[in-house]
Amino acid sequence: MKTILLVDADLVSSTGLQRTLRGFGFSVQIAENAEAAHTAVSTTRFDLILVDFDLSIPKQPQAQVTSGTGLVRELRAAKVNTPILMYTALEAEWYETASLDAGADDFILKRAPKSTLLSRIHAHLRRYDRDMGKAPSSTRRLGIGRFVLDRTARVLAVDEKPIPLTARETELLELLAANPERVVPTQEILDKLWQEGDKKSSAALNSALKRFRQKLDENQIQDLVENVKGRGFKLAPSSLSQSS
Repeated sequence: MKTILLVDADLVSSTGLQRTLRGFGFSVQIAENAEAAHTAVSTTRFDLILVDFDLSIPKQPQAQVTSGTGLVRELRAAKVNTPILMYTALEAEWYETASLDAGADDFILKRAPKSTLLSRIHAHLRRYDRDMGKAPSSTRRLGIGRFVLDRTARVLAVDEKPIPLTARETELLELLAANPERVVPTQEILDKLWQEGDKKSSAALNSALKRFRQKLDENQIQDLVENVKGRGFKLAPSSLSQSS
């Protein structure tokens, strides 16, 4: 399990994000300020660090505290090479430039869809593992457009919503995502997803898709699978868009 340190003075915001990330299989520890972050880093090996640009104390904006960029500089000076993502509600080019100049690896706005944050996290974890000479972990999670598919946990993340999947639903999305523009024939899907002895038919596939679409509908998410009449199935164009 990958471990993330979340540095944010706003406990309401941080606990909400902690809950979301835990839902996707991460272990998340919260630090409310720079001092707590240094203590955490000295005792625990984290795979990634998320830092809010603004670490001022809620209701005490005048209190003297180390800023997010200040913390990043301190961590880099202490030879902490863990990926650091600046995660903030502050929108201006200057904030992004200051974050990257301080030593952060990336900058992402809090208003961005959680699927975008997850994709960035996975990308930096893969890069860090590769740089450290570890076996690539990209085989577990697949990010395409608006969704992140966790093959091992059988969870689909669309925007901010984690949706549990069956093994067959996971395999179907993986098959379609292998070539997003390709229409996969119905028979090919049946041959790859249904075992010997199972009843292979268009009706069986349509029934499985109906249950999957019900899950999406319950979460107010547009259908991710498009039925191309007379040919087969492909990922719906809306699923390939980064916007929600």
